[in-house]
Amino acid sequence: MAVANSKTKKVKTQGWNLKNQKGNWKPMDLVWEESSGAVAPEFRYGKQYHLVAGQNKILLTRKVFRANNQILNETKEVSSKLYESWMQKLFQTGITTLTFESPPTEIITGVSYNYVSFQLGSAKSRFYYRLEERKEPSWKQKNTIIHIIERMKP
Repeated sequence: MAVANSKTKKVKTQGWNLKNQKGNWKPMDLVWEESSGAVAPEFRYGKQYHLVAGQNKILLTRKVFRANNQILNETKEVSSKLYESWMQKLFQTGITTLTFESPPTEIITGVSYNYVSFQLGSAKSRFYYRLEERKEPSWKQKNTIIHIIERMKP
């Protein structure tokens, strides 16, 4: 649960300080990219969400295309309350406990590698995946993270 300490004006979420001692947001960068890979043009899709916290602003960029048509391309400022809520959910999933994976070296024709990348201060995590991996029972944590990001709307 996010709480504000009135003496220090720090916002804490699951033990993480989202603001520095001056009351500015700590730099945070979250990226999610997913695409359908090589399928018939009418079934192709791609999604890219990029959440960035700077000193005084939080911005969410969302880009989505389907069947080679861009259906969403927006960047909007996010309220601090909404940002804190998203961060709380991500911390509860254990996003900071995941490793920082290197990009896959194996190239498979027609298969796209998707990823989630997160950084807040020294905490960094990144994982790559293929769409079929999301169906595996062991993917509950990572699927939860992806669902949280996919539902982000400013």
